[in-house]
Amino acid sequence: MALSVDLSGRRVLVTGASSGIGEAACRSIVSCGGSVAMLARRKERLDELHGELGERAIGIRCDVTDLDMLEDAVDTAARSLGGMDAVLAVAGRGMVGTILTGDPKRWRELMHLNLLAPLATARAAVRHFPSKGRRDVVLIGSTGAVTSMPGVGVYAATKRGLRAASDALRLELAPSGINVSHVMPGIFDTEGLMAESVVNGDVPAMDFPMFVPDTGPAPPAPLGDIIAFMLGLPEGIGINELVIRPTGQLNP
Repeated sequence: MALSVDLSGRRVLVTGASSGIGEAACRSIVSCGGSVAMLARRKERLDELHGELGERAIGIRCDVTDLDMLEDAVDTAARSLGGMDAVLAVAGRGMVGTILTGDPKRWRELMHLNLLAPLATARAAVRHFPSKGRRDVVLIGSTGAVTSMPGVGVYAATKRGLRAASDALRLELAPSGINVSHVMPGIFDTEGLMAESVVNGDVPAMDFPMFVPDTGPAPPAPLGDIIAFMLGLPEGIGINELVIRPTGQLNP
């Protein structure tokens, strides 16, 4: 049986759209006929993507941790798209370092980005949703919310908190017929994977295997296709939680 995804007419807000999972999702949504408002800090990268993807991909510069800026960007996105019926909150980053050696000020920054910002994004976007039809809130979490590891306690806390909030949001929006999905990817090859900014404190020895030998992080493009598939499900059906890892990933 061949499957196809038709997102014609769908209008999707995507944060963290300039690279990685966000960029992959924008590509997949547009290729399936949908339109995207792409939010990210790097305007030059958004301009490049607009040039590649065409008129159905609108770039809006935004730092999602600036809540006033976020509200304005979501309003601009809704006007630019002529409405909005889905939101995909991808913006986030990792952090590695033990709790006893890390800087709490940086923990707070991570909490704002990984937990507060996705919820604020959903709150601002849902206000623009129509009263009927297929509508989706998709929050990108992490397998760090599922499996604990030394040295990533604060990061895992932000993602486990997002998982709990996502389930509560699902219950709150179900009476309105709005789907809420929480996607928990494993280790994919994105720009933030090895960024220096993720180190905060001492990094403990990882004396357990992360991957099967001769395997490693997967490209993010398949995640974009999976998200497009989720958005294209029949009205009244939603995938509430999804864990997706490269086959060779062992931890987390």
